[in-house]
Parts: sequence; C-alpha cells; structure tokens
Amino acid sequence: MLKYLTIFVGVLLGSGCFSQTTDPNLFYKEQVRINQDGMKVLGGWAAANMIASGIATGQTQGSVKYFHQMNIYWNIVNGGLVALSTLQANKQLQHLPNNWEANRASQKKIEKLFLINTGLDLVYIGTGAYLLDKSSASCSSSEMLKGYGQSLILQGGFLFLFDGAMYLLHHKHGVKHSKLLNQIAFDGQRISITWMF
Repeated sequence: MLKYLTIFVGVLLGSGCFSQTTDPNLFYKEQVRINQDGMKVLGGWAAANMIASGIATGQTQGSVKYFHQMNIYWNIVNGGLVALSTLQANKQLQHLPNNWEANRASQKKIEKLFLINTGLDLVYIGTGAYLLDKSSASCSSSEMLKGYGQSLILQGGFLFLFDGAMYLLHHKHGVKHSKLLNQIAFDGQRISITWMF
C-alpha cells in the first residue's frame, strides 16, 4: 500500500513538471528563442561593423578603405538576414506546430542549416585568403584584392564561430528533444510514459 501511495504522490508532484517538459509548443518556442538570441548577436555584429566601417571608409585610403567597404557590404546582408529571421520568428510563434513530429523535422532542418553554413564560412575564409594571395601580384587592383580579402577572412571567421556555436546550441536542444521522445512510446494501441525517479 505504501508503495502505491508513494507512486501516486510522485505522479501528482511530477505530472505538472512532466507535462511542461513534454509540451511540444514549449520545445518549439525554445528553438525559436535560441534563434532569436543568435540573431541579436549577429545583428549587433552587423551594426557595429556598419557603424565603425562607415566612419572609417571616409577616413582611410588604399586596402584599408576597401577592407571597410567590404565590411559594410557584407553586414548589409547580415542585417537583412537578421530582419528576415525576426519576421520569420514572429510568424513561427503565431503558428505553433503542437506536434512532436513537426518539431523533430524543424529541429533537424535548423541543425543542418547551421552545419552547412559553418562549411560555407570556411569557403568565405578560403576566398579571402585567395584574394589576399592574389593581391601580392602587381596589378592595378591589388589594393582592392587585399582589402576585400582581409575583410572576407574577418567576416568568414566571425560567421564560422557564430554558425558553429548556433549549431552546437541547437544540437544540444535536439538531444533534449530526443530524450523526451524516448520517454514517450506508442505501439499503435497504447501510450507508455517512462518516469525517472
């Protein structure tokens, strides 16, 4: 009798906590929050670059001027991505999937996106290194190649760190999702829930 009473009390105390952690909407909202926090970092980087390079472009010459020009161009794109992501996040929060399978698909998609972006960032760094190498040859555009190359290395390096961190955060979140799904089992007729005490 005491055993059943202990289990009953444990279920009552844990049920509110369990229902909160297994709510697919809460999990999805956390995924969106991770993205929004990341976009704040990217937006801050873009704004700082545009302000600093916007000022420096008018006060510098040669390769340094081209470095700052590329920083501005690059971060206009970053700023656009931040704005687009913010609009998308607002839409996502208005249309919650309330479905574990939809969350699983969304989770895999976002992890894959940041992993692909991390690979692309290496291409940006490599392109910057290539332009920097080409600038050493005497040609009329060597200053531009040097400045643009240095900027691509800087911007690609930042994005490599950013996208890598976002992938790791989302992957950690996805592992949490997998653990929750492993607690719930459905065999076509019955739902079973595993509680860890």
